[in-house]
Amino acid sequence: MTILFTSCHNSEKFENASLFSFEDFIITTKLHATTIEFEEIIMRPLFFIKSDSLLIVQNIRSNNMLYVFNINSRKKVGEFISFGSGPNDLLTIKNIQLAGSDLYITDNQKKTINNYNIADFHSLTSGMNPIKKVMIDDYFTNLAYLKDGYVATAINADNRRLTFYNSKGEKAFSAGEYPNFGKELTIFEKTESFTSAMTVCPKYERIYLFGMNTDLIEIYDFQGILIKRIHGPEQIFPHVREIATEDGFVRVSPQNPKYAFFSPVVLDDEVYVSYSGNHKTQYEEVPTIQQIFVFDLDCNPLRRYELSKPIISFTVDPETKNIFATSNVPDYHFIVFEQ
Repeated sequence: MTILFTSCHNSEKFENASLFSFEDFIITTKLHATTIEFEEIIMRPLFFIKSDSLLIVQNIRSNNMLYVFNINSRKKVGEFISFGSGPNDLLTIKNIQLAGSDLYITDNQKKTINNYNIADFHSLTSGMNPIKKVMIDDYFTNLAYLKDGYVATAINADNRRLTFYNSKGEKAFSAGEYPNFGKELTIFEKTESFTSAMTVCPKYERIYLFGMNTDLIEIYDFQGILIKRIHGPEQIFPHVREIATEDGFVRVSPQNPKYAFFSPVVLDDEVYVSYSGNHKTQYEEVPTIQQIFVFDLDCNPLRRYELSKPIISFTVDPETKNIFATSNVPDYHFIVFEQ
């Protein structure tokens, strides 16, 4: 089978979705990047979080999965969690989430949720082991900790948007319909079309899904009930077509697709998310991203940041509101946008 992305038509519309545009951001600010020069080369960081003076960074192409840097001294202070199949090893890191004193790291190859004490990273505890490890039965693209369980965008027999699990990793229920824009889609077409980045707000019990192949935003509560759909700023539609081929494999053949949202973060009563809006070029390793949007908790547009340098992923310092990001131009390194 072959997956083809085809062009969109102006007549298409998501059901029950309000629209917004760039002009709805009242404030637009240009932010200039400053390079953070660490004493050791950054390998290939994708996910990272900031905890006080520490940057805890996922590294690819290294024996240890996490590197820890002191943002003040610019020194690497530790390496943790081996790559491998051992009981306390990880094969991949799909999500990193800091919730109070707990650091949750998900491994979608092992289908595990690994809970670490953030204090162990600050004390540089050797032989870092999870204080709790939960296994789930489903493969997932995103997973987040809730107040007393977990939620995932997982492949499930119910063909639902979200799957909820209890604290033991047992499936509780699935909920949420895939968005409808007037076309019948196969299950595979739906999952490919609506691949989304996810973040949660435990305080107000909200789940946010930001489309990566469409600029569609969805807000759900912790019971899986849809609160709101918002489409914009460019109203990109993901058109995926499943075609049978003789070899029986699934291939993705993009026809000049646009990329939308990445790396959403909830901070206080605001939601930050990076936005591309660009077509992926043939030799581009990751989509070009040079904008960050800020919404209120109902995803009403507040501010838009235009970045002087393209980024891959980012986080926001809860104290200073400075934006820490990774960039691969020309090589992988950290940058900061001060506000």
